[in-house]
Amino acid sequence: MKKIFILLFTIISISASAQKAYKVMSNDVFEGMDARQQTELDDAFGKATTQFKKVLSKKPDDIMATFGLYVIYSYDKYSKKDYFKAWKYFDKAYKNMDKFTENDITVLNEYFFKVDKKRRNRPLKKNMDWEKQIIEDKLIKFVREENNIEYAKQFINDFPNSKYYGNVVHIRNYIEYRLAEDANSVQALNNFVKKYPDAAQVNLAIEKRNALAYKQAVAKNSLSALKDFVKTYPNAVEVEEAKKLMGVLAYQEAAKSRDIQILEQYMREYPNSSKMPEAKKLKKQLLFEWAKSVNTIEAYNKFVSLYPEGELYIDIFNLKANSLGQEILMDFPMDNYQFIKCFDNKSMPDYGGDIALRINGNLLVVANTKMSDSSMYDAWLLNLDKDGKMLNNHIIGNKYDDKVNKIVVSSADELYAVGVTNAIIDSIPGKAWIFRINSKGENLYNAKLEATEATGVAVYFDGRALVCGYQINSDSLFEPVLTKISNNGKKLWSRTYSQGYQIYDVAIDNTNMGYAAGGSWYFTVDKNGYLKWNKILNSDIKITAVTVLPNGNIVFAGTKLQQGYAVCVNKNGKQVWETTFNTQQMLKVKSVTPLDDNSVLCSGNTMGNNVAMVKINANGTANPAKLFTYSGGLELNGVVNAKNNNAVISLTRLSPQKDIVVFKLAF
Repeated sequence: MKKIFILLFTIISISASAQKAYKVMSNDVFEGMDARQQTELDDAFGKATTQFKKVLSKKPDDIMATFGLYVIYSYDKYSKKDYFKAWKYFDKAYKNMDKFTENDITVLNEYFFKVDKKRRNRPLKKNMDWEKQIIEDKLIKFVREENNIEYAKQFINDFPNSKYYGNVVHIRNYIEYRLAEDANSVQALNNFVKKYPDAAQVNLAIEKRNALAYKQAVAKNSLSALKDFVKTYPNAVEVEEAKKLMGVLAYQEAAKSRDIQILEQYMREYPNSSKMPEAKKLKKQLLFEWAKSVNTIEAYNKFVSLYPEGELYIDIFNLKANSLGQEILMDFPMDNYQFIKCFDNKSMPDYGGDIALRINGNLLVVANTKMSDSSMYDAWLLNLDKDGKMLNNHIIGNKYDDKVNKIVVSSADELYAVGVTNAIIDSIPGKAWIFRINSKGENLYNAKLEATEATGVAVYFDGRALVCGYQINSDSLFEPVLTKISNNGKKLWSRTYSQGYQIYDVAIDNTNMGYAAGGSWYFTVDKNGYLKWNKILNSDIKITAVTVLPNGNIVFAGTKLQQGYAVCVNKNGKQVWETTFNTQQMLKVKSVTPLDDNSVLCSGNTMGNNVAMVKINANGTANPAKLFTYSGGLELNGVVNAKNNNAVISLTRLSPQKDIVVFKLAF
């Protein structure tokens, strides 16, 4: 009898000590949310956690207790927050929200009001959907920022249906690759390749694995070890290096023959031989003697194209550019080309960028390139004279991949370039990027912006810059962004807009008014970013470029249905002229370039990987299109007015290898 009494007393005590979940929520949880001190918050949440778990120990399906634990573990200021736990509690509450009692719902409405006054008295389902988005965003943000393999694996295991699943897989693969790389062993890299065959880093892992295996084979200092390496890794780039160690003796025989064909055969079979510098020197000598004896331009071009390095680097580089340009010209339509060049950086893929005119009439070309197969993309700056001859070039960039979309040269002869920095292809999107270089080539600033990508830039007379682009918000939606940048690269103001998806291009007139091309919308802002006027267009019109004419009018250009489209307005937005034009193939306008006579060039890419350019006269009359084609495809980078109605155009030759084409035409 005494034991029964004790048991009943214990049950009564437990029942008395366990509060109703909705009361714990309205008392302890709300007290913690209102706390000003960390200790007060932690104490209140700790007490609430204990109470909720007591409730669940007696009633595992108490949805209010489950929701309360979600709130606690998802609270950002709580020292014991755990977004993984929070999600699991929320998921259970979400799936069983029909079990909330009237008392629960009353407290829930109070909670929703505390976190966001706009959510009071909204339907429970809508508020719960809102909470679901909040906790999922917190969780993915936590996983991304922590950069921890266990968190990434836990997310992948626990949330296979998340919309962020693929992104976290990329993060997991990237971290796993770095761990394998740090292990510095053939086995670790092989395990990575086998375990994650679809990872973006597989090729890099294979390259590093091969390099490490080759190093180990060389350390054994035996022919059999090198042969085993060649047999095991026949596709490794180091195979040629291994053959080099096996082919030293072959050079002596080839050199003795003084026959260029025998020497070339040796170089093909042993391209990485330690004797290769001597072989190249001898081949250069033999080829020079041959070219001199033949005495033809073709022979001279062959000699120059084979030796694009050394003391005569600039001359050789330009001769190669001339030769490649002439090759491309064979596919181009007949026209009065003042020059055509094709620039190649060490046989690496070069693409995109833009072109601008310097104060002295020289040209500045910016493209995107790599220093090696295993390196990231950086910006490639080429300074050219007015005839397209390269004067110098150099690389600029940050950690990971960088891409330049647009450049402008200011009245102070300073370069402003915008694009994307700190990206990892197929993994991390990066941040909008701007850098500024003075006329001496010195870097003035190199800054990230609060946007996902910068697509256009214009410069005020005082050196400040107006940058356009877009940002991807927490809902993974695109939002147009317009930002003004100070002289030292800091944000002065930034505006986001609900209209459209992005701002493609910007321009500034001599009164510091800014003009923006935003798809089916164009508008103007003053120097403080306040909207002065705007025009919303039909959905079949997409404005993607803008420029200011010498007479102060503004031309917006883009596409209307399958035709090109342009409209000229005065500074008050009143239409001066409007026109459409046919380019034979559907056109995506990238650039609208003012000429000296207040005409413009509308230029862009066609659906057939060609480039089309149309001159529109000052009265809005469109001339027949010029269509530039190439067997491997072309893509427009930029167009600049070179004075006297001349234009210099930068393209990317897409195949067989991406290179930068620059040519000059009169319009």
